[in-house]
Amino acid sequence: MNLAIDPEARRMPAKVAACRFDALESQAIFKVMLDTTSRPGLILDLPRRIVDRIPSALAPLVVLADVETRVHVIDTPTFAWSEAVTSATGARPAQLNKADLIAVPADGREHLTSIFTFAHPGSAFSPESGARLMIGVNDIRSHGTSDSAGVELVIRGPGVEGERGLCIDGLTEADVNAWRTTNSRFPAGIDVWLTTEAGRIVAIPRSSRLDVVATWPTQERK
Repeated sequence: MNLAIDPEARRMPAKVAACRFDALESQAIFKVMLDTTSRPGLILDLPRRIVDRIPSALAPLVVLADVETRVHVIDTPTFAWSEAVTSATGARPAQLNKADLIAVPADGREHLTSIFTFAHPGSAFSPESGARLMIGVNDIRSHGTSDSAGVELVIRGPGVEGERGLCIDGLTEADVNAWRTTNSRFPAGIDVWLTTEAGRIVAIPRSSRLDVVATWPTQERK
């Protein structure tokens, strides 16, 4: 009897293994997350050995996830990462509006405006229950240039001396407007990390204020 084997199922053990970090890897990622959170808009790099294994947007979620957390991972056209992440971490899969941690790989950003809209913002009485989003984008730069794509943001607030500019290729103005609406009732809101497939990462916590100062055509979502 000839039994067909699902190619994705055959790849699953390797993907689960890729989502299991050793202690040094977890510490390195967590330190980068802390450093970027304390200085919103600061661009740092995730460990190269991690982003060579999994989509960079998954790395912060894997570090934070455990059996007590509810996660929502957007599957990509090339692989169902949600099953690999929950198998590796023991975290519980959840609907978008109930998830503590949400990861959106760069090639899974088709409905990003809706994700910003429906992510759980917590409340003034329990802001710590607000979701944390990890989103893959095409590029992150400190300042826009004439050939930029996406949006140029100005970030103000705690951890920023004056203001800091970022050009994000992979976000639209509609995405940012939905994000700002969700974060409009501080201390409720969502914390966001943006990553690139090259491993660049930047944090924009709920305490930050965002303004769009320029927009360009967004490159095709990868």
